[in-house]
Amino acid sequence: MSTVAEMSALGWGGGGEAWLWRRQLWAWEEEMVEECRALLADVVLQDNATDYWVWRPDPSGGYSVRGAYDLLTSRGDQGVAATTDLIWHKQVPLKVSVAAWRLLRNRLPTKDNLVRRHIIPQGAHLCVAGCGVPETA
Repeated sequence: MSTVAEMSALGWGGGGEAWLWRRQLWAWEEEMVEECRALLADVVLQDNATDYWVWRPDPSGGYSVRGAYDLLTSRGDQGVAATTDLIWHKQVPLKVSVAAWRLLRNRLPTKDNLVRRHIIPQGAHLCVAGCGVPETA
């Protein structure tokens, strides 16, 4: 597996041979390539630095499901359309979109939800880790 810096040296920089295609691209593919180039134009490469992912909403703490949930739910009513667009974006895998949609609508099969639907008994709603609180989303 190559680092970002190694990929740039292999022709992924602007006008490099990695941007040459075996066939003519469709218009929508060309748009995606241009989007990709625009994103890569902002990347600053450092020769002796290790590549790593950064979660922009919390660069120091990194990604967490709770952080993503807070980001999606903190938008209020004005951000509902933006959240929907983000969840159902074409580059998000369908199973991830469905899971996020179910999470935001409290439709995941948590023990709390299963008890409310009378699928499991009332006493079985506590967290399996033994924390003593109901398992919820």
